[in-house]
Amino acid sequence: MRKNSNWGTASRHFKKLQLLSAAAFSIGHGANDAQKIMGIIAVALIASGELEQSASIPFWVVISCHTAMAVGTLLGGWRIVKTLGSKITHLKPFEGFSAETSGAITLFSTSLLGIPVSTTHTITGAIVGVGAVRRISAVRWGVTIPILYAWILTIPATGLLAVLIYYILTWIVF
Repeated sequence: MRKNSNWGTASRHFKKLQLLSAAAFSIGHGANDAQKIMGIIAVALIASGELEQSASIPFWVVISCHTAMAVGTLLGGWRIVKTLGSKITHLKPFEGFSAETSGAITLFSTSLLGIPVSTTHTITGAIVGVGAVRRISAVRWGVTIPILYAWILTIPATGLLAVLIYYILTWIVF
């Protein structure tokens, strides 16, 4: 943006552009997360004998998953973004547009490559990045550090819990 540009005008334009970036992020969210839900339902259908292992996922599962994602995002997703956008750092329309656009590009890319990622982690990283670019102290690290610890600990903690549950079930069943 040019130095002499009018920030008020630019801010109004980016508020409107945020509708596009939010829509793109929402589409990326559905493209990434709906497939995870479809996979779980498909496995349940295969396990119950309702679906052959080599068969395609039924259309009703696809529509149901996309509908559930849309309704869930409509009813509660905005609270997550609002919380992240105000608790981690305060976002201006230009910064919100940048964060949502980078999150959308990340989600589209990972979906095309078949890599499941956390949509919440994606937008959180983008918001932290935008806040840190403004200045490192703009990020509320007291809020952000526990989130980072949770990310780092989630995989080993759930792995250890799975081992524990496996051994308990093995001991009970066999």
